[in-house]
Amino acid sequence: MEFKRVQKAVDNAIDTRSETGASVIITKDGEKIFSYSAGLCDIEQGTGFDENTICRAYSCSKIVTSVCMMQLVERGIIDTADELAWYIPEFADAFYLKDGEKISSPPIRIRDLLNMTSGIPYPWDGREGGDMTTKLWQRVDESIRAGKPMTTQEYASEAAKCALLYPAGREWMYGASADILGAVIEKASDMPLDEYMKANIFDPLGMDDTAFFVPAEKRDRLAVLYEGAGDTLKKPDYVNLCIYDLDKTPAFKSGGAGLFSTATDYSKLGAELSCRKVGILSEKTIEFMQKNGLSAEQKSTFNWDSTRGFGYANLMRILDDPNAAGLLASVGTFGWDGWTGTFLLCDPKEHISVTLFLQRAGAGTTRLARCVVNAVYGEI
Repeated sequence: MEFKRVQKAVDNAIDTRSETGASVIITKDGEKIFSYSAGLCDIEQGTGFDENTICRAYSCSKIVTSVCMMQLVERGIIDTADELAWYIPEFADAFYLKDGEKISSPPIRIRDLLNMTSGIPYPWDGREGGDMTTKLWQRVDESIRAGKPMTTQEYASEAAKCALLYPAGREWMYGASADILGAVIEKASDMPLDEYMKANIFDPLGMDDTAFFVPAEKRDRLAVLYEGAGDTLKKPDYVNLCIYDLDKTPAFKSGGAGLFSTATDYSKLGAELSCRKVGILSEKTIEFMQKNGLSAEQKSTFNWDSTRGFGYANLMRILDDPNAAGLLASVGTFGWDGWTGTFLLCDPKEHISVTLFLQRAGAGTTRLARCVVNAVYGEI
């Protein structure tokens, strides 16, 4: 199929300068049926954006972390009801603050991390206790720049000493749960996070360009990260969530934001999650991943524009009301996006996946992503 509407949507985003470059891949029944790229990944050098352009995945990394967790669950190694403190003992003393007073939290469970109901925030959250987490991430950043980087396990142990923003399980809040899960995966599998991902996901699926760093021989394919659009376009003068463009494996492997990948590689992951061609997860596990995990009370704070019409579980949104979401996809379709505009949608009912990669700081779920998804379903 030609998917002319998809091409037009991408071309329009480039022509109007809302995006500098983008690559779309569509899979059906486990096979790539369409690929289209336009624009530039490096304006200064005039380098075109294509499906093998290496991008900072940011929160699309959470999809891979979710798959790791689901593998460990279906293998009987982890139970979602397990207490986090069984893997990271320091979390046995988890607490939150109320009017400056420390109050013990109920145990954080693995399902709280998967559902983002753990109370563990990202930095820069202004609520009471959030400053403790902000200072920790500043320390992580300082350790990287000083050449003595904090490890994944050290980060998790230090995070346990910071205040939660609410008692575990009370509400949904987007935060650092996936980074803590990275440390849990290491403990449960007795493998470094990058090695577990490579052996259990990347190698089986042929995701050869996906890692927590970009080696020297691939640096010429790494996209430039831009911020803004049109006349306001510039390169950001800051680093988000301690993700540096390193050329070797980092000590802190961020399960929430640290992967570098390509549209080609993520389309292989999308094909697998929508069709199970290789079988890295069981059919029942994929069915599990299509179900909302939030209670009505927890879901009351799941209120972003990009989450309208969705439930949430296993670090991803799950479509439960297509009309509210404004998407033509099937109920049970799941996926997530990244801070740089990376996007993956998986539809096991129709055996379809849609991958969109671009590199714009602060992008998240873009208008382009939504237009591409609807154009795909309109044409397929």
